[in-house]
Amino acid sequence: MNHRPLPFWPLPALGLIIALTGSRAQAQNWDERPDGFAPIGISTDGEKAYGAWTFSYQNMRTDGSGLLDGRGQVTSADVFADGYAASPQSATREAHNINALFGYSESTSLLLTLPFLNNEVTMRGEVGQAYELRSTGMGDLNITSLFQLGHAEDEVLHAQLGVSLPTGSRDERGVTPLSGGISEKLPYSLQLSSGTLDLIPGITYVKRHESTSLGFQAKEIVRFKENSDNYQLGNVAHLSGWVSRVFNEDVSGSLRLGYRHEGRMKGQDPSIDPTQSPMHDPNSQGGDRVTVWAGVNYIETGGHSFGFELGGPLWQDLNGPQLEQDLSYALGWHYSF
Repeated sequence: MNHRPLPFWPLPALGLIIALTGSRAQAQNWDERPDGFAPIGISTDGEKAYGAWTFSYQNMRTDGSGLLDGRGQVTSADVFADGYAASPQSATREAHNINALFGYSESTSLLLTLPFLNNEVTMRGEVGQAYELRSTGMGDLNITSLFQLGHAEDEVLHAQLGVSLPTGSRDERGVTPLSGGISEKLPYSLQLSSGTLDLIPGITYVKRHESTSLGFQAKEIVRFKENSDNYQLGNVAHLSGWVSRVFNEDVSGSLRLGYRHEGRMKGQDPSIDPTQSPMHDPNSQGGDRVTVWAGVNYIETGGHSFGFELGGPLWQDLNGPQLEQDLSYALGWHYSF
């Protein structure tokens, strides 16, 4: 199996950030600085003052193409040789997150996150026919408490404890050339819910300087039992570290490194045929990814702020065959009052 080389584009992005850090920015009140909120791809980045609100919107999209088994590239012919009837060719996964953050007390904030998901996958059957699988709708509602562990003029430390409620659909269906005109259940990654009540613990630390800030966040989605369809998605762990630089009173840039681990599935949905494709196979789910992100934040008077990040994979090791990740982006808006 061939191994894909590391992408070149993160290197000039890193050089650009380093070059721009040569400029000086006048120190501001933390809440008035463009790096006062984390890169837009980071959620639950800080608590709010008592009685304060922040409403925000995040649009995150990831495209995928090409197949990996472990860290090695495979082809559709390899997939068919393994006994699958179809092979994934490309995918687009998009999330629209609506968030409301409220300062419940001097040391505790409450966050509600409601996602709307749009997933599309292009498949190819063994005899060459191409078709698409799609799912769209509301995902699982997250309710999170943020607890202030330490707050000084130049650093913030807080923990989070959230729950994910299974409000999304787990019966997404579609008709394919292989289904004989019958609407059948879509594969696991196209379902809109885990089907379980999940716990989401985490911790975030931010250190600020005159015109720079450093941040780190670790969080995990913990699943405790099988859902009513007899399977349990793997736990998901996220690690992110970033550096931000204030260029002027309105704009900051950031460079972020993210790691995502998704554990293996347990069990199997009896309505999903594991031989139809690797996406339908519970043994071909999960893996590890390292992604680098370059971003920009913009803040304006009146409580509005905007963010954008562009990300690309540095390293992937997947429980394949699976589609590998290509470019990703995240963009969003905050309004605080």
